[in-house]
Amino acid sequence: MSHDVNTEEPITLAALTAGTRRPSSRFRVRQYIRRLAEHGVVVKEHMPFSEKTYYFPGPFKAMTKFPGLFRSRQADMVWISRGFVDGYETFERFLKRPRILDVDDAVWLRGPFGRFTVPDIARAMDAVTAGNTYLAEYFGKYCKKVHIVPTAIDLERYTLRPEPADESPEKFVIGWTGLASNFKYLDNIEPVLSRFIEEHDRAELMLISDRPWEHKLLPPEKVRFVRWSVEEEVRVLHSMSVGIMPLADDKWSRGKCAFKMLQYMGVGLPVIVSPVGMNRDVLDKADVGFAASSPEQWYEALVSLYNEKSLGVELGLAGRRVVERFYNADIVARELADIFKSLVVS
Repeated sequence: MSHDVNTEEPITLAALTAGTRRPSSRFRVRQYIRRLAEHGVVVKEHMPFSEKTYYFPGPFKAMTKFPGLFRSRQADMVWISRGFVDGYETFERFLKRPRILDVDDAVWLRGPFGRFTVPDIARAMDAVTAGNTYLAEYFGKYCKKVHIVPTAIDLERYTLRPEPADESPEKFVIGWTGLASNFKYLDNIEPVLSRFIEEHDRAELMLISDRPWEHKLLPPEKVRFVRWSVEEEVRVLHSMSVGIMPLADDKWSRGKCAFKMLQYMGVGLPVIVSPVGMNRDVLDKADVGFAASSPEQWYEALVSLYNEKSLGVELGLAGRRVVERFYNADIVARELADIFKSLVVS
């Protein structure tokens, strides 16, 4: 889409994020800074002066953002990542306008007061950029301008994995990446993972996370933990045979933006995922893997990929093409630039 906006003069945008370690800051804001500059939108990210917010009780966590709040006055508009403090309204409505809220989770479910404060925050926004349809439908009740902006993949970084050699009986590596707070979803499928790995000699599980998973049924020698780092992430993804994304079918999971799934697809891995929320939407784009809602479906999907290496390659390449077309950071950056330009007051 295009807008009748004079883009000769760059738009300046203050992005208020949660800091260096939050995935939402990295993937929903930071990876676009260079790309947006190419489209005439100059972004300055303002992080909290401390990421150790556990020192600050409740809404006082917002105090860590004071420097960014003041500096944001110098920009043409303000882009807020998720709000300032989960479950509270703080200084959002006092920011310079236009102001845009970016959301990639069902943040209104966060306690203690999210179901009351998030609608108020949304009403104070000039626009919302939402990671999926479920989030957009919620925020559309409180803000007139809501844009669906998926969490995209930087294909310069997430390169296609080398094709597995046909002649080698290499290990079958079931891969999972994510924060330890999401281990609860692995707990739900641990029995079927244990059964599959016990019955298939070449199978093992690899986890990329901030700490090891305390599993109960899997043999320790069949579980490899790699501490997440920017430098190692893609190399480890390349060593996997399939990427998995189990979820519970609840309101919180429906707000998730399928990012693990897209990371796997970006490097050319086939996927097995719970068909919940945006995961289902991505599955509908092409034949990129398997939907699994029951232990038997998880087991059968793993067996299919274990027995047919060529199937995994075919599904993985299809997944890469879907990411290139729909979830490519270069394309999403252009869409974001159009949104920001549309908010400029002439």
